[in-house]
Amino acid sequence: GKIDRMTDWHVHIGQWNEIYYEPGAVFRSIKAGGTDEIYFSSTTSGRYCKESIAVQGNTDLQKSLPTARELYEFIREEIGTALDEAKKVGLKAHPLYWVIPEIHGVKNQSKAATIKEAMSDLPYEGFKIHPRGNPWNLENDETRRLTEAVFSYAEEHSLFILIHTGSDSFELPSKFESFIAGHPKVLVQLAHCRHLEDMLYMLRSYPNVVCDTAFTDDKTKKKIEEAGFADRIRFGTDFPIARCFY
Repeated sequence: GKIDRMTDWHVHIGQWNEIYYEPGAVFRSIKAGGTDEIYFSSTTSGRYCKESIAVQGNTDLQKSLPTARELYEFIREEIGTALDEAKKVGLKAHPLYWVIPEIHGVKNQSKAATIKEAMSDLPYEGFKIHPRGNPWNLENDETRRLTEAVFSYAEEHSLFILIHTGSDSFELPSKFESFIAGHPKVLVQLAHCRHLEDMLYMLRSYPNVVCDTAFTDDKTKKKIEEAGFADRIRFGTDFPIARCFY
């Protein structure tokens, strides 16, 4: 396939499980490995906050967690620091805004961030949606409005959206199909090439869909190439998260 290995389209910094991946250390490793351009987001965005659905009813745990707004402010500073670190090592780094539904929720609306505010705070160059790391229930009206806001903003500003995929029903490549179909000018990068048949269906159906190789085995990649989509594969490593598994 036509893969430019000088650009990594799927990189992370931040908190992942019990490890904090400091931006400077991540970027120095990437630069030393020969990559000079990346698109990155913060895995800190997968951490719980007081408003997280999963912790409602657990008062003791909630006490130890930041509010959604505090989490938002922390990640904003984290991405800002990351951009400074990238400059130090001469790495061309493009930040993606990892959308956390609770941060944009109607609860405590006076403190909730809007998509426009988030994208104005930092020079974000795209979005990250992670239906395994965050609650993306598209049967919920509020979540659908948020998703529409993300796709509309991406369309208006010519930004791309990176979406996590998996084999479970809540993370299939076709999960956001109605939004992808409704916004044909938005380039959507479906990560990991999970659930191959569903991924091939999305590639066949929508010219604005590409996929990335993060955690993708050679057999799956070859099948996508043989299906005629070699030019729709982007190189991605999920670095440094891959270190947790290999």
